[in-house]
Amino acid sequence: MRNLLAAAAVALLLTSMAACDFVRYPGDGGPEPSMPEAPPETPPGAPGPPPPVVDDDELETPVETPEGETPVEPGTPTDGTAPQPDPVDSTEETTTPPVDVPVDETPVEPEPETPVVVPEPEPEPVAPVFSYYQPGALLAGSGGGFPDQIVHAPGLIFPIKSAPAVLQSQVFAFGGGVAGGDQCDPRNYSAPWRDNFCETRSANRKTPFCPVAKIHQGQDIRVGTATDCKTLRGQTADARGMHEVVAVEDGIISSISTYTVKLRAEGSIYNYMHLNMKRLAVTAGQSVKAGDLIGYVSNDFGGTPTTIHLHFEIIQNTADHGWVHVPPYLSLVSAYERRENGPGEQLEPDIGIASTQDVFVIPEGYEIIE
Repeated sequence: MRNLLAAAAVALLLTSMAACDFVRYPGDGGPEPSMPEAPPETPPGAPGPPPPVVDDDELETPVETPEGETPVEPGTPTDGTAPQPDPVDSTEETTTPPVDVPVDETPVEPEPETPVVVPEPEPEPVAPVFSYYQPGALLAGSGGGFPDQIVHAPGLIFPIKSAPAVLQSQVFAFGGGVAGGDQCDPRNYSAPWRDNFCETRSANRKTPFCPVAKIHQGQDIRVGTATDCKTLRGQTADARGMHEVVAVEDGIISSISTYTVKLRAEGSIYNYMHLNMKRLAVTAGQSVKAGDLIGYVSNDFGGTPTTIHLHFEIIQNTADHGWVHVPPYLSLVSAYERRENGPGEQLEPDIGIASTQDVFVIPEGYEIIE
């Protein structure tokens, strides 16, 4: 029994010693600490032992901070300089997070198709409705013309309402007394237009627009056709009323004389001569509108014979010369183009029917008036 109690006491003593924290220091005189036994060798070909399990908390040994000091973050320099960011590995790809872009829910209209522009063809040239010689190109030997002309009356209505017309000399053309022949010669009605302002006359009339005195102060206009001419010539003077003569502008009939009707407009005076004075459609003092009927083409000349035609004059108040006769030729050309809705063709200079003679020989005692 005594032996059993001794054995139990020894066992208890040994258990108590194993539970104590026993630390050995070198030189303490105690026994050398026992070394752990080496693990048994792994037989050849057998798998090795598993790796030791290490707690993450054991990887870093906490550093105790002395009391009163601020803990220092890892990577913070201790020399007082500012902390530097961790170096960035340039080999790593930087990914930019996507940005949410608001979607415009407004419907997009389709772009309109650009129309294909087809160039319009060039308009066909308009055929001239009449031809005329340049201003101042009088028949050779009939006088000296004035070439530097302008359109003195740009808004003029042609004085013949609708019948065809030819501007032409009534003295030096066929049947005019100097050239001889018949006034109803068809060549008079098919010839190009020709200026006869400044043509030679017997009376001492003048204008600063003519180089000499004793001149024709207007423009003679042959009207209709050769057949019309013969018809009118066969009628009595009082009965003639084939071709209408109209007011060229708004104005007032200021006077009526033996063979002249005077229309006064704004800035101009227009003289109409050789109408059928027995069949006038106006009276002195009457207001008229452009295009109103004034009378009819005839050859009234106060008892003195002349050809069947209209003599037309323009008188204007010029800055340098006051009220004087101005060339009507280009104003009539422009007005006829408007009436016919077509252009005239200006021809090269031509001396016309008087080409065989240098000057006209005026018979002795022959008086050229209008």
